[in-house]
Amino acid sequence: MTTFVVRWRSASLVWVLGLLFGLMPLPSMAQSAPTLLVKNATIFSMAPAQKEPFVGYMAVGVDGRIVAVGAGEPPAELKTQTVWDAHGHWVMPGFISAHSHLWQSAYRGLAADQTLLGWIAVLYGKRVTHATAEDLYWFTLEGALDHLRHGVTAAYNFNYGGHAPAQREEFSEQEFRGEMDSGFRFVHGWEPGRAGTTETLDEARPRLKTFLDWTAKQKNDRLLAVMINGGTAFDGTPKQAVMEAALMKEFGVGNQSHYLEQPETQVEDREMFKWITDAGLVTDKMIFGHFIHTDTAILAATAKAGASMSWNPLSNGRLASGVADIPVYLKMGVRVGMGVDGEASADLADPFENMRTGLYAIRDKYENASVMSPYDVVRLHTMGSADVLGVADRLGSLEVGKLADFLVIDPSEYGHVFDPYATLVFVTSQPNLERVYVGGELLVDHGKLLRQDLSKVEHEVDARVTARSGP
Repeated sequence: MTTFVVRWRSASLVWVLGLLFGLMPLPSMAQSAPTLLVKNATIFSMAPAQKEPFVGYMAVGVDGRIVAVGAGEPPAELKTQTVWDAHGHWVMPGFISAHSHLWQSAYRGLAADQTLLGWIAVLYGKRVTHATAEDLYWFTLEGALDHLRHGVTAAYNFNYGGHAPAQREEFSEQEFRGEMDSGFRFVHGWEPGRAGTTETLDEARPRLKTFLDWTAKQKNDRLLAVMINGGTAFDGTPKQAVMEAALMKEFGVGNQSHYLEQPETQVEDREMFKWITDAGLVTDKMIFGHFIHTDTAILAATAKAGASMSWNPLSNGRLASGVADIPVYLKMGVRVGMGVDGEASADLADPFENMRTGLYAIRDKYENASVMSPYDVVRLHTMGSADVLGVADRLGSLEVGKLADFLVIDPSEYGHVFDPYATLVFVTSQPNLERVYVGGELLVDHGKLLRQDLSKVEHEVDARVTARSGP
């Protein structure tokens, strides 16, 4: 079997050529000596040029990046510290949640008979207002660990900004520590104040700079980016859009804004789009969260600007928010990723359930089983989410040079597999998830977290929610 020795800068080209001509890319061992070799795996690479799964191998370097991946047996010269025989088990990229609220794991099952606005009144008006910054550390840690054990290896996290302006830094830093201690990758959503009531641009600017400087000093390779939790739809004035656009431009950060989620206010919410566009918020750094009750003009402007959206089927269904017309969005050129949202609105951070729910909802909407395929939703929850978060060069597929965040799935209980993607979406659930790796490091083995004691964390969270239950 022919092999190639490549430099990192040409790795992607060689990988594509290898796929086209049946060759195997192999980076220079002197540049990144591999430490882990997974062999005899059925690999769902999710690389754009490799849709069909194949039986082969993958090697991970000391820097946590993939140094080799290919079909068949690994070459004899590929020596590693650790070899793991997958025995035909399935290997795929870790799921990426383009929209999560990790701290909400402390409030599962809350307001079960409420739609979004009633649910917000209970969670934000009666529950989390009693929590301390230290509580939010534990809540965030629990949510991140729950994401991990369900196969989500990276997420955009909307952090809670505290109960008053003076608390924002303390809350944000505690939640950041919870994200770091979990071991998974994250985009930290930074909470601005409300321009209409609590914060001006002159106040927000030094606060964001201070936080960015602080995060830069933290020894952590899991942080993907800091972005702004957009609030124009909640502030209710154009001032919010102007402030956020100025911060995005000055600091080069992205923004994810909840928008057009609830059906009750969709008419007036669509009218806010003029504020958003006039302020310059609609760019390739804007992610619209939920983005259900759109119209043709809004979608066209979003696509033209290169903006994107996060699709959250589980929470949309739970809160009766509606079904985003994803086939139309994609056809119009809107970039789409998928999120498992918060465990107080989706209750279960399970990407397999999220894909099923989304696929079924779209098929119900169209009364057509061919309008969206299982492969489509797997792609949206991996490469789609990576693209939306601006990390597609690092995550979302198993390709040479990318970070080795991957899952191992045990297919032994599936019986005959007619279509691997259909089985992955229609049949697979968390108990089938055998292993979860981040950067080539095994973090979850048969449902057991190896770096944290989940039962201890859950006990701490339960005690803190009980103590802060309020009236």
